This record gives sequence, C-alpha cells and structure tokens, in this order.
Amino acid sequence: MSVLSSRGSMLELKSEIIKYAHTLSIDLIGFTTADRFNGLENILNERKKKNYLSEFEEENFELRINPRKTLKSARSIVVIGQSYYSNIDSSPVDTNRSKFQGDLARISWGEDYHIVLKEKLDKLSSFIGNKHSDFQFLSFVDTGPLVDRHVAWRAGLGVFGKNNCLINDKLGSWFVIGYMLTNLDIEADKPKENICCINCNICIKECPTGAIEKPHVINVKKCISYILQSKDSILENNRELLETRIYGCDICQNKCPKNFMVTETSLDEFKPIVKQIDLVDLLTISNKKFKLLLGNNSAGWRGKKILQRNAIIAMGNQNRASAIPYLLPYLTDDRVEMREYARWAIAKLKKLT
Repeated sequence: MSVLSSRGSMLELKSEIIKYAHTLSIDLIGFTTADRFNGLENILNERKKKNYLSEFEEENFELRINPRKTLKSARSIVVIGQSYYSNIDSSPVDTNRSKFQGDLARISWGEDYHIVLKEKLDKLSSFIGNKHSDFQFLSFVDTGPLVDRHVAWRAGLGVFGKNNCLINDKLGSWFVIGYMLTNLDIEADKPKENICCINCNICIKECPTGAIEKPHVINVKKCISYILQSKDSILENNRELLETRIYGCDICQNKCPKNFMVTETSLDEFKPIVKQIDLVDLLTISNKKFKLLLGNNSAGWRGKKILQRNAIIAMGNQNRASAIPYLLPYLTDDRVEMREYARWAIAKLKKLT
C-alpha cells in the first residue's frame, strides 16, 4: 500500500504534525478531507442573488467549493488557527500622539498575520516534505479560493456565531486561519456541534449598520469592515457610523460574550505595535513613509489612498473644528471623491464653530 494512503503511517504522521505545530506555538490545528463543500454552494448562490458578495471574493464558485480545482491531487487539508487577541489595557500607549487619531481593528495591532501564518505553514510543509518525498501541497492565508471559515469549521476548529465569525472555546473569535491542501490521506477531524449562540442575538443588535440581517445572513455591503476596505463610494448616511475607524471593525466581536474570557496571544508578533494612526500624518504621508509605517501591517494592503479617504471621514467625526485646516488641501485634490469627502467633513465641523 502507498505510504500516502497507509492508515497506520498517516495516523502516525498526523500525530507528528500536531506535535510539531505545538513547537511552532500554533494555537489550533485540525484536519479535514479535500472533498467538495457541497453545503456551501446554496449559501454562495443565495448571497450572489442578493448582491451580498464582496469584491474580494473568488467569483468562480466551483473553485470555492471544490479543493481539487486548486490542487488536483488534494486528499486532505491541514488547517491552523492563531490567536491575535491582546488586552487593550496591557498594550503600550504613545504619550506623544496628537489629538487626531484613527482607530485600527485589533487584527492590525501587531504584525501582518498573512506573513506570520504563512511562515508557520511553510515550516509545517517543510516538516512534512522531509518525511514524504512525493508530498504535494499548496498553502494559503486569505489568498486561496476556498472559504477559510468553512474549511476551519469542517476541521473542528470552532463553530459559527450568528455574525459568521468562527468561535473557539478557548480563543473566542479572535483567531486567524491558514490552510494547506495536501495529497496525503490524513484522517479528518469532526466538525463541532453548532450550539453556542442559541439564545443570544447581541451581535445582531449591536451592529450599527444592520449588516447582520439575521443569524448567519450578512449583507457585506453594510459591514463597516468592508466599507472601509472597498473602493466603492461611502454613502453619506454611513460616514458618521464609521466614527474614527480607518481599518476594520471589532464591534460584534467586542460585544460577543464568548470573547469576554479568552486566552491572549502567545506570539510576540501579534502583541500591539500600533492601535491608532495619527490622522494628520496619514493625510500628508509620503509613499516611502507609508510603507515604513504599515508595510508589515495587515491594514497596509489596501494602500495609502483608501486609508487617506478613511482618514478624512475620521477627521470629520472627531468633532473638533481645529481639524479643518488639515482638510482644506483636499478640497483641491485631483480625485473627485476625495474632494467630496473633504467638503462633507469640513461642513460637518463648521457646525461646531
């Protein structure tokens, strides 16, 4: 029997992979088959019908449902989860910061999770490759066509909250996911029973834009995190709801009872480096300085222009008329949309004088 399919050798390898993952300080690891995610097809079709798909998602549903469309030889998927939670009270404070600050979601307080998890997956693949010369794999962190949370759910890493975040008993929903398609026939773990949110609707009630329309039904176009990342025009009635955020939103996760008593991250890479960005600096920052500031941060991937747009809106929501001089240059910006956001912010702040 092939070493790739021998049950005994695969059980032994699974145990070795788990042990090695622990030496890499990986918080969660699970395994699932490379079979189609048949139950997902109806969900994706319904979201498409309602225009609830985002611009960041793979448009080919077959790629999202069938792992073997990405790796033809795929037989199993190794899935990892890593906590990025740090208690806000234990993180450093910059005493020299200005009064105009823009908020980053917790996922962006430390180093870019894409890089951190990819390095761990690379080490795992090297470990496995040293044991199997004919090992084939592809690994992804937010870059693959599959729906990460469904892959992680089927591998037993957690259950779905009503906000569609995956919730783990120890980490809550404060963890990021990476996965590796492999040609190894590793025994699959079982999904956990989804019973954690039966009598709770807090996330639905607390979402300021009503993006969580009902349990497990999210209108992504209303989600603050999506709005701050999308290139689409930000409607005027949504701008105040963004408050001083410039990247991401943690409202539903902060309000979730499952996140009240969770294990903090053990990784130095995810310890807070920057929680807020000086908006004045961001509005005038050069490309070189932007790369230095956010080049190794997950917020930086959207680029300077999107974050500057968000900064203008955040300045308008500061409720300090003293912000107006910093916005005036944008009234003559080459970009029509930036002039519009600046006019809105200045008009809003002038009402305070």
